[in-house]
Amino acid sequence: MNINQGEPKQDASQESSTNRTRQRSRRTTRNFSPGDYQKSIKNGLRGSIGLIIVIAILVVISNSIFIVREDEVATVREFGEIKSIIVDATNSQAQIQNDLDPRFKNVKVITQKGLHFKTPFITTVDKDTSKLLTYISNPAKINTQDKIKYEINMFAQWEIIHPGIFRTSLGSITKANSKIDEVAYAAVIEKINSVSSTQFLTDKEVLAGVLDDAIVELNANLATQGIMLRDIEIYRTILPVSNIESTYKKMIAEREAIAQQARSEGMEIYQNTVADTDRQVAEIKASAIEESETVKGEADATALEIYANGFSKDPEFYEFWRTLKSYESTIDEDTTLYLDRNNDYLKYFSH
Repeated sequence: MNINQGEPKQDASQESSTNRTRQRSRRTTRNFSPGDYQKSIKNGLRGSIGLIIVIAILVVISNSIFIVREDEVATVREFGEIKSIIVDATNSQAQIQNDLDPRFKNVKVITQKGLHFKTPFITTVDKDTSKLLTYISNPAKINTQDKIKYEINMFAQWEIIHPGIFRTSLGSITKANSKIDEVAYAAVIEKINSVSSTQFLTDKEVLAGVLDDAIVELNANLATQGIMLRDIEIYRTILPVSNIESTYKKMIAEREAIAQQARSEGMEIYQNTVADTDRQVAEIKASAIEESETVKGEADATALEIYANGFSKDPEFYEFWRTLKSYESTIDEDTTLYLDRNNDYLKYFSH
């Protein structure tokens, strides 16, 4: 009985919950009409179109500007044709190379880096480095003027002067190094062949002059490639085994010649110093003797003057004194004189 009464109560609560759910569903259906769906779709399309427009504007802007950094050079093309190049402000060779190639006579050389504008989707920009690049050669054999063979390695510092010509003629740093290797060997070897082995090994000024001449010649050949050498040096020199003994003997002979020259120059300096010292000593002695004789003469003159003044007061005494002095200097205990007794020399003995 209690169970039967409880069952109807449970069914009533379930029916009440179901009715409330149906009422909410009817209210929701009445709020979202077909017009509301159309408005929602239109708003979504407008948002998507706006986003697409913003993206398109950003793409156009990004394709309308480009930046060339200080360590870069650039080649600007329109439909694949080079219209201008951008290089360093100090680059004066770009215009010269530009004028050498008829293909680039209408290409503009711009020396202002930084922000630039271009035509979107038409203009393309190729960038290359403006830093110094290093070329290292393979070992190469040379012969000096005196037929001495050496094996050398070279290195060079180069840079891209005209990026347009560089892109057209070479296209890559690897090909540029190959081109330098092709022309550098012949130019440097030809110059070194004109100097002796001694100059090549020991005279830095001669070798520097040879390499400077080689750079001038190489840059004349590389001007049509859009690059320029800034420096070239020989950083390694190896003497073949067959020439080691002869070169060693030659170096010994050269060092001995230098030592002998130093000794000869030292002996010459020594002899000149001794002769100059002897001359100075002789001059000092002569000057001293002259001065002493002058003093002595002046003293004798003074003494004679004193004697004369003294003896002039008693001439007979003076004659007597002088005679006695002569006796003292001419007569001693072993002296024998044979004189007439009336001789004036003995007058003081005769009287």
